[in-house]
Amino acid sequence: MAQSDDQKKSDIRWRKTNLIRAFLVIVSILAVVMALVIIELKFTHPEPSQQGPKTNKTVCKSRPPHIVLVIADDLGWNDVEWNNVDIKMPVLNQLAADGVIFNNTYVQPLCTPSRSALMTGYYPFKTGNQHQFLFNLHPAGLPLEYKILPERLKDVGYLTHAIGKWHLGFCKEDYLPTKRGFDSHYGPWTGSFSSHYTKMTQEGYDFRDNMGVVQQSNTYLTYMLTERAVDLIMGHYVEYPLYLQYNIDLPAKFPEVPPEYEALYSNITDNRTRAFYGKMSLIDDSVNSVVEALKTRGLWDDTLFIFISDNGAAASQAGSNWPLLWHIVDLHKTILTLAGAESESDIDGMDMWETFSKGAPSPRNEFVYNIDDFELSPNAAIRVGDYKLITGNPDLLYPFRLANRSDDWYNYGDVPINALFLSPDEDLPPPPNVTWLFNIKDDPEEKNDIAELYPEIVQELSHRLDEYREDLVPPVNLLSDPAGDAANFGGVWSSGWC
Repeated sequence: MAQSDDQKKSDIRWRKTNLIRAFLVIVSILAVVMALVIIELKFTHPEPSQQGPKTNKTVCKSRPPHIVLVIADDLGWNDVEWNNVDIKMPVLNQLAADGVIFNNTYVQPLCTPSRSALMTGYYPFKTGNQHQFLFNLHPAGLPLEYKILPERLKDVGYLTHAIGKWHLGFCKEDYLPTKRGFDSHYGPWTGSFSSHYTKMTQEGYDFRDNMGVVQQSNTYLTYMLTERAVDLIMGHYVEYPLYLQYNIDLPAKFPEVPPEYEALYSNITDNRTRAFYGKMSLIDDSVNSVVEALKTRGLWDDTLFIFISDNGAAASQAGSNWPLLWHIVDLHKTILTLAGAESESDIDGMDMWETFSKGAPSPRNEFVYNIDDFELSPNAAIRVGDYKLITGNPDLLYPFRLANRSDDWYNYGDVPINALFLSPDEDLPPPPNVTWLFNIKDDPEEKNDIAELYPEIVQELSHRLDEYREDLVPPVNLLSDPAGDAANFGGVWSSGWC
């Protein structure tokens, strides 16, 4: 049935309002839009130079490794000790020194798209997860036609566990982590809390142990997640390979941190920075607990340990993305290859194990940041070699660059929110139609637009984007459904309404 003009206007108004609310929630993450923040990847494995498999057949001849993937939430490039000596992270700092650090690696700008790329191995614009992220009332999730990472790992004997937020859909049980290949899940189904203590969103409570609701308490969430991670490791059946995905809730978007961690930085006068750095030290302690459990259980020497961020830092919470070739879709393929598991033949992800373990040249020369033809903010970006092309309206985050050009990315968080967003009853400004070209190698901070100097490169990359656009599918998360309101389920975010 065709929508009336009033319905269309109402729908546009709802979308405008929620775009504004979305960015108020994520506090307008900066560099994330452009290239997303760097991922720090560390692995520990005995004699990796001798164990980098080239084919699934090779992997299957030996026991596959245990895999522990720690995904931080909104962590910036400059928010770790090996890039910022003011932060105390001795455990991760040592792991990084002993392992491999990648400084030219990309995730998506927001939670849901990054997680969808990891789970499927496809760019988000091919799965309908390219637009913003899943709101709690979106009757959608990661499309069910995809057989995702934990399901494929289970095919080759892995025991699989997820800890922390899911954020890939919960409106019906089929979307839930325990229905999609994880043997267990402990954490929230939705995107983020208003408090690490209460585990409440603004509209309801969200903390699950598989399908059950965890009793409400004021225990800091990271402590609870760490305890579960340690319990799972200590109780693991060692004859089976382990896949543990620990979606740690930090640093996230709220400046709450236990006082003992904030006290570590008592010399810092800025309240936000002091709390934020405290969160970094808490992440380090949590990782230390996981590593010590792996060692105690006798799993550490056969474990691939990976530490990444799902997207960049929230500058308004004192996170820093300064300054920024592989992509998170490659992690999907690499893990499956190392585990001896099959992947879809047409995925975007590439096997990077030779690069990770032996320092071989990366097989990747290009990737797509995103293609989103949403009517209010159509945008796309691609990198080929050293060049990055940005077209359209880069998702309403680039106003930071326009409103406050500065030599320091981390100062962007001080831009008044009312300078960037209008109230819901005002019209949004027309989207700028930009064409920006940057040389990422020479200009990693993307300060110098060279589109006019190299029109032939702009044309070449635009053509490549159009080729990718042929596989674009509509976003799955454009409309909300009030049937999913937590108030309809006793104040707890629940499934069974779509």
